[in-house]
Amino acid sequence: MIPVYEDCALLVIDMQDKLLDTLPADVREQLVKNVGILIDLMKDMEGSVFYTEQNPEKLGGTTPILAEKLKGAIRVEKMSFSCFSDGDFCERVAPHIPQTLIIVGVEAHICVLMTTLDLIQEDEEEEITVFVPIDGTASRKKSNWKNAILQMSNLGVITTNTETLVYQALEEAGTDLFRKYSKLLR
Repeated sequence: MIPVYEDCALLVIDMQDKLLDTLPADVREQLVKNVGILIDLMKDMEGSVFYTEQNPEKLGGTTPILAEKLKGAIRVEKMSFSCFSDGDFCERVAPHIPQTLIIVGVEAHICVLMTTLDLIQEDEEEEITVFVPIDGTASRKKSNWKNAILQMSNLGVITTNTETLVYQALEEAGTDLFRKYSKLLR
């Protein structure tokens, strides 16, 4: 299945340094790069971008490189693990979730998984298609990440990867956007 980019949004969950620092360095680096690419892609496709920060008073804000890219996006501070257990998120973001939602962030087996499970439960009409790029999520332990991806996949979430999402959005080579993203994906 291909995302409907004309009616698509990106939800970035808890990409904060204190959480990212618990990941292996290579995983962290690739995760931040991929999330940054997807933020850029969503802006180029004129989609919405939402992001959350888990307890920012204790955990700090979004990592600076992504915070810069997220300027103008809707930000929600939360204490709950699931975004859908947060009243501010339910009021400011949930009503604006389009037909296609791409979810990225940390930790895959906690906030990403719980948010995805709640979204599936809330979407009784099955109007929203959820995509989770496996290289756009991470957990401290690889086994927890694998388990989260398996659970989401078993519930109908489309598990994919950043490069596939980019090329599905671009649809063809030879364009300015193709040149931009083919360099970023190297």
